Amino acid sequence: MSKHIPNIITTIRIALLPLVFFFYLTNFVPFSQYIAIAIFLIAAATDFLDGMIARKYNLVSNVGKLLDPIADKMLYYTGLFLIIVTGILPVWACAIIYTINLCRDFAIDCLRMIAATKGSVLAANIYGKFKTVIAFVATPWLLLQGCLPTAWVGLQVFQIIGFVLIGVQTFFCLLSGIIYLVQNRKVLANND
Repeated sequence: MSKHIPNIITTIRIALLPLVFFFYLTNFVPFSQYIAIAIFLIAAATDFLDGMIARKYNLVSNVGKLLDPIADKMLYYTGLFLIIVTGILPVWACAIIYTINLCRDFAIDCLRMIAATKGSVLAANIYGKFKTVIAFVATPWLLLQGCLPTAWVGLQVFQIIGFVLIGVQTFFCLLSGIIYLVQNRKVLANND
């Protein structure tokens, strides 16, 4: 098996992002928002597929350790952007979610860059992976909420579940960031 297959799959995840944008924001293609959500779910599934292949066939690489979390973030921020611009969640909730996610990702990416200058690659921790799984459930759930008719009797329950899911994702985002920074604080030691 080619050692590049996991990274190719990760690259496909990134390549699918413009299609998610296009179909979710298009109104001239029948069922376009549902197509966008399906593409999002396919892209999310590639995250599990590339990791499974890399571990099963011992194809874990430093490039993959760096590229995979970037692709995950790009996919998540694509969905979050669509949630924000379409008004699926209140502005205050979007501001909190976006700020926590962005600050956490910025801090971790800075730590990874510092580690890279010292010749080491920091992989994601289990809490970050759990945050990603929840994000890949919460985001399409909320995107689907934006497609449902406002007169649908179950919409309020659907909205509450979506709000809880994104709240749990945001909590694990913050928790995973704190744990990651504490676990890798040695990277910052004796840093000039």
